[in-house]
Amino acid sequence: MSIGKLARLLNVEIALSAMLIILYAITSSAPLLLLVVLVGIVCAAILPFGRSIQLAFFLLPCSEVFTQSPYIAISLLTFIFLAMFGRYLLTHAFDTNYFSPGLLLMLLVIVYELMHTLYNPVMASTQTIRWTIFFVFTSLLLFDRNKYCSFSQLRFVLLCGVIISTVYGLLHQYFAPISTHSLKVITRFAGGAGDPNNFGLFCLLLIYFYLPTIPRQKIPQKTYGIILMMLAFGALTVSRSFFIVATLSLLTYFIFYYRSALGDIFVRFLLSFNALLILFCLYWFSGAAFIGELDIFTRFSGDNLSDLTGSRSDILQEYVRLFFELPYNFVLFGAGINGYLGYYNYYFLQAGLFPEIVGPHNTLLEILISFGLLGFILFATYIYLGFRSERIRTNNTHIFRLAWLPIIVFVLYCFSLQNLGKYGSYFILMLIIYNTYRKES
Repeated sequence: MSIGKLARLLNVEIALSAMLIILYAITSSAPLLLLVVLVGIVCAAILPFGRSIQLAFFLLPCSEVFTQSPYIAISLLTFIFLAMFGRYLLTHAFDTNYFSPGLLLMLLVIVYELMHTLYNPVMASTQTIRWTIFFVFTSLLLFDRNKYCSFSQLRFVLLCGVIISTVYGLLHQYFAPISTHSLKVITRFAGGAGDPNNFGLFCLLLIYFYLPTIPRQKIPQKTYGIILMMLAFGALTVSRSFFIVATLSLLTYFIFYYRSALGDIFVRFLLSFNALLILFCLYWFSGAAFIGELDIFTRFSGDNLSDLTGSRSDILQEYVRLFFELPYNFVLFGAGINGYLGYYNYYFLQAGLFPEIVGPHNTLLEILISFGLLGFILFATYIYLGFRSERIRTNNTHIFRLAWLPIIVFVLYCFSLQNLGKYGSYFILMLIIYNTYRKES
């Protein structure tokens, strides 16, 4: 892609924000983050609203950067999104059409969440207020029958955001390195996303956002470059989830893409197998056995389930046990998205189970303990209506199985993430829904 074409595609506010984030990675100068906030607020105030949406998706992979401000305890990114929400309410919310069942479910979810304040005092916090505001914002965008920018624009700015997030992470490690006690220990990479699994999720989703959703459709050369780049970035996370989900999802895509050509599948399988065999022989005869002692490989070895899952199985067991031991209202209605963490960890700390606050690290379990058995159905219905709304808007009733790959990736990653309280997760869900019903040009 030429520099001129890139300049036409990349908005000035995104380019300016990228430059400021990179400078912050080098200097750690907090005022630079304030300048990014200023750029975001100005963008929300004077530019077309579609530009604000693009900036929002660009900043998602760098969200953790804005939590490092010494000026205020909450993320500075909150102020940018508040400005965007305010702009939407003033100029679009009352002049557009919505998918009515979706709005009704949005209100039910909000009432259901706020209901937890009646019996869970942890819910009474500013975090609950912030979650409610941004849940309304993302829901209105999701069920809005008007779309303010195309899917191709959103995936492009997300790609730029992941690249800048990677550059930020590498520069930050160079200029502010974390000391390690062993040369064999490899630091897990998270870029500007804060969490390696979140960063790996961004990388994998982008692969399928760019790959065709129609079998045997020609894959552009630049898409191969994006795939290799995202796989390389994701591998830096040293994440079990990334390698497992990437392998399973790419194999699934490979089968569905060549579903009508078994001969092609067999030939490509043989080529891939031979390439792996050659690499193994080179490894064996090179005497590089010491590589197996690095932390990147020890993370995938272990003689029990707790070691293999990074203690997530122990956490899962304790959360499920306490869930069924709590009063019936917690089992049926949950403890609230913004209340379960403090409530459950109070009992964990009292029992001496964990030395610090731990989350469930499992989104499906998080929905269950947040909304209970009844609320689980309510939240699932909300997600279903999100897909239905987009299907009606695009009038795209026929979709291929390839379009479901991002959903599979997201669901598989749900077994290692806890993101219900983060508004960025709802933006990602929105993009997955858009991708499912996108029409190939």
